Amino acid sequence: MKWGGKPASGGKGGGWGKRPSLFQPRRSGRKAQVSSWGTKPKDARPRRRIRKRTILLLMLVFMLLFTVPSFIFIERNLRPPLMNIAKVRVKQVATQAINKAITEQVARKSDSEKLIDWKMNGNGKISGFMLNYTEHMSITSETIETVQSTLKEIKDIPEHIPIGHALNSAIISSFGPRVPVKFEPVGAVKVELSTRERNAAINMVLVEVYIKVVAEVSIIIPFDTEPELVETEIPISYLLVVGDVPMYYYDSSGNPVGENAPQAPNISVPISPGTGVSTSPGVEEGEKKAEDGHSPLLQMQSE
Repeated sequence: MKWGGKPASGGKGGGWGKRPSLFQPRRSGRKAQVSSWGTKPKDARPRRRIRKRTILLLMLVFMLLFTVPSFIFIERNLRPPLMNIAKVRVKQVATQAINKAITEQVARKSDSEKLIDWKMNGNGKISGFMLNYTEHMSITSETIETVQSTLKEIKDIPEHIPIGHALNSAIISSFGPRVPVKFEPVGAVKVELSTRERNAAINMVLVEVYIKVVAEVSIIIPFDTEPELVETEIPISYLLVVGDVPMYYYDSSGNPVGENAPQAPNISVPISPGTGVSTSPGVEEGEKKAEDGHSPLLQMQSE
């Protein structure tokens, strides 16, 4: 067959015909399986989605398994020490604030001469004293207002405690997350103005005038809430009462001391119990009747 000639079967002539290949694949009953590298399977994306969902579910399960025991551990083991530390911290902050506020108020307005009324005897000597009621009520009312306003101001100040404090470890006491601590004033503030005496010498008494403040607050931590009392005593003034010097006095051994000690009467030390002879009441009565001659046995003999 010539190129460009008419085919023998009567086909159309002219043009270029298909050049026969010298290497033709061997024909068989099976089709040749041709595999192409780099082709993606049709179900690749669904498999990836399934894997992502599985990983997310496993992570959620792991977080739940880790978080729930952690909360249970914190609830059971860390709540009591955290509450104790919070109570100490709140008492410290509240007491310092109350003392500072009341000290400034007392230094600014109080007058110790008006606070106490002295009582004199006929000789012009001090026989006693009593608190001035008007000044007493004025100091008490002002102190209540000062304490309430101070507690309202400091309750908004954030306080944080490192969780390492609750583990009773000196190494990690300042590490770990900081637990917020808050407190709220509960109830009314109680203020009491009172005095107490102390012996300064044989003829002197030191009188201390002080204010006692009692405030109830509610301590709030993330896992618990408990009420707590904040108590503090603030001295206002000190007064020294001087009396007459005694002529003599006795020391702990019962010996007289002083300029007129020789004139002091002797003090006999009582005998300790159990050293004497004791008799029953019936025997004593029988002996008395025998001495008086009223014994029934003596009466029979005389008859």
